[in-house]
Amino acid sequence: MDAQYIRELVEAAQGKRKLTLLLRGAQVLNVYSGEVEWADVGIYRDRVVYVGKDAPSAEGVLDVEGVVVPGFIDTHLHIESSMVTPVRFAEAVLPHGTTTVCADPHEIANVLGIEGVRMMLENSRELPMRITYFVPTCVPESDAVTAGAEITPEDVERALDWEGIVGLGEVMDFESVLAGREKFMRILEIGWRRRCVIDGHCVLLSGARLNAYVATGPEADHENFTVESAVEKLRRGMYVKLRGPYILDPRRFVRSIGSLPSPWNRVILVTDDVMPDTLAERGHLDFVVRSMIEAGMDEVEAIRSVTLRPATHMRMFELGAVSPGKLADLVVLGSLKRIDVRMVLFGGKVVARDGRLVAELPERRFDKRALGTVRVKDLRPEDFEFRPPISDGKLVLNVIEFRRPDPSVEDVSRAFLEMIVTKRSTAEVEVRGGRALLGDVALMVVMERHRGTGKRGYGFVKGFMERGAIATTVAHDSHNLAVIGTDPRDMHLAATEVVKSEGGLVATLNGEVLSRIELPIAGLMSEEPVRVMAEKMRGFRRALERLGAIDHPYMPIVSLLTLSVIPEARVTDKGLFDVNAQRFVDPVAAVVPA
Repeated sequence: MDAQYIRELVEAAQGKRKLTLLLRGAQVLNVYSGEVEWADVGIYRDRVVYVGKDAPSAEGVLDVEGVVVPGFIDTHLHIESSMVTPVRFAEAVLPHGTTTVCADPHEIANVLGIEGVRMMLENSRELPMRITYFVPTCVPESDAVTAGAEITPEDVERALDWEGIVGLGEVMDFESVLAGREKFMRILEIGWRRRCVIDGHCVLLSGARLNAYVATGPEADHENFTVESAVEKLRRGMYVKLRGPYILDPRRFVRSIGSLPSPWNRVILVTDDVMPDTLAERGHLDFVVRSMIEAGMDEVEAIRSVTLRPATHMRMFELGAVSPGKLADLVVLGSLKRIDVRMVLFGGKVVARDGRLVAELPERRFDKRALGTVRVKDLRPEDFEFRPPISDGKLVLNVIEFRRPDPSVEDVSRAFLEMIVTKRSTAEVEVRGGRALLGDVALMVVMERHRGTGKRGYGFVKGFMERGAIATTVAHDSHNLAVIGTDPRDMHLAATEVVKSEGGLVATLNGEVLSRIELPIAGLMSEEPVRVMAEKMRGFRRALERLGAIDHPYMPIVSLLTLSVIPEARVTDKGLFDVNAQRFVDPVAAVVPA
């Protein structure tokens, strides 16, 4: 901000220069005092300069019915999970009041490395919302996977100088941090030296291990499934980022955290991963805020948790309040309790009204270098056949066992945690005539798809699906080609169709394609609008139901079967990985010949 602009702000606030826009007759939420006051909001160019009665004259006037609050700020999300590009993402979330996001692009970074981060930045330029990015710190997520690239400490140092980069992304390989491994010590040293925000990821850490992790610099964590864990992190000084009601039980968290002497000072609301159907049907950050208020959270505290607190956390001191000098990113709500977004302003300009985008978005295609990233060739049906080491007898298999969600469990967060924190167990299967009778055990094959090496790992998953096959390149976080199924022909068909689509998700049954979601951009995103991708996701969920496969509104669970930083076991392109023991395990535990 230059001296002349500051002079103009001074003049506009005192009526010596006309305001650009006046919001007249509104109620305004003061996030500092917690009051709702009747006041006009005067805007000069892109900033608020006046809040109060008897505002100076303006070039434009809008009579406002509702409550003016700051624009919503999401400090932890992955745009790639919406399955659309940043331009299409902005198109979808602006009508819901999200005006600023701090995204972690580690999904595309696992495919295209630091250049993938640059591609996301370029696609986010000159949009009527603020899309910023963390530098991914865990690419690959661990040594148990083969990603498409590696982000080195040197990459991190260089990227922190790029416009639009706001800190270090979630440090999810906490085992490497706690072991003091060189790469992570160097990355964390860069964060300390550059005094930047370091985002965390420390699911279920407690006691000495949590203390040690926090001591290295991560200041916030979104992996909060239990109240006890969240409260411990609050007590150790972390920002606790709470996600939506699909992941946690809002009433339980509100009741427990709200009972603390100073409950909400370090609580921030975020989205993390929002599937396109959820985004189209429920909304974005407004959905999370609404859910927490319905669960009993004070509405002013809920708004602070998506405005003032995230702005403070991210050192974005020009945002987070309706106050003189702040950027005029504003949301008009019909009601604080209902969080019904009626109008959205970005930089003092109206960009959305009544759930519709009114601002023009640039016609910007994604970088073409992100196409053609699924380098898997010459697939054969026999690639998906398990050949037992005996002709007849029994095998004891090491399996990843899934617990079916229990509808009677009231604690949503604990139920989801039990679903994604897999159990490593064994299953006994018969072998007849050289064929294993797997029953409720599905074969999973993960193929390296970035470099065309042909490397593949396999494992067995019990209780996940009943029939057919699923193939996906949305396989967190390395995003190789993961195929799981009960029939090798269906598995071959599903994998082949994903490769033809240059990435995506396919479900098959009895030689028929039930559902296909094409994601040609890095195997993760499409340039279609969210509404189109939402319909495809609904179709995929219907297909999962036909396959008797476990699904979840937050994210199809199949996409998490490869994530090697969540206990207890996962399948990667290197094999069956025991996360707790940090070692690979032979899928065949024992052979009992006939």
